[in-house]
Amino acid sequence: MDAFLEQINELNELQKELVQIHPLFTNHYPIVVANEMLLYMYDYSPEKQQYEWVKTVPDDLNIPEGCLAAMPVHHLNERTCAIVTDEAFQSFEMKIYLFHEFVHCYVHEHYEHIGDRVEIKRTMEKRRRVTWELDYEFPYDDETIVQRIGILQDALKDQKLDRIRQARQALFQALSEEAGEYWCWLEWNEGYARYIENRIRSRFGLALNHLGEDAPYNRLLFYECGSEYIRLLIEGHSELHTDLEQLFDILQSERLEQLQTH
Repeated sequence: MDAFLEQINELNELQKELVQIHPLFTNHYPIVVANEMLLYMYDYSPEKQQYEWVKTVPDDLNIPEGCLAAMPVHHLNERTCAIVTDEAFQSFEMKIYLFHEFVHCYVHEHYEHIGDRVEIKRTMEKRRRVTWELDYEFPYDDETIVQRIGILQDALKDQKLDRIRQARQALFQALSEEAGEYWCWLEWNEGYARYIENRIRSRFGLALNHLGEDAPYNRLLFYECGSEYIRLLIEGHSELHTDLEQLFDILQSERLEQLQTH
């Protein structure tokens, strides 16, 4: 437990540098470490300007090994927490993923209302399908979809916004409305967190994270396509770096334009 706390506070010192990357890092969020069937909980003390151990409880959340997540935790009054296992502390590069989860904490805290605009999110919540973002039946193996994803990825590498928009709209034409909405939601939510993560990696001289760019595709596809498109959009419109609602509107508008023309 003390070893976790020591490393968390070392990361807290690094976080002071990250405010130059994004002002979200002026915020601090509780951290839950799942280890050997227990949850070790730490929270930030504004007075001491460091993290402190809060409590240890049995793991009633059933956190899987290797988990990296952000979600409300009932043990801490439903506050959004970064949740990791001991693997997150095994290397400096792994520790960077904790900051990725802080991005999700920030987005959940400041932009939760955007989710109210997403039909698939409302539908899945009515069905009480809490893991839908992880296991939605996206057609990763459909030949047409795979081909159009490949065209989109080529356009992203070419960094031509017109080509990217055309490729995205062609992809949305091949997707059901629900799958297209899922794409936009994950592209924004996970893509933005990956975008910030890669800014952090660049600052510390680490290789950029491009997991998800290669077929066969899986959920990491949204991290990669989202982060690369978001990076290009922000290069042209710097205000999008901190205005996540406007960023979401841009990503969503291209999907909606396709719906209106078909």
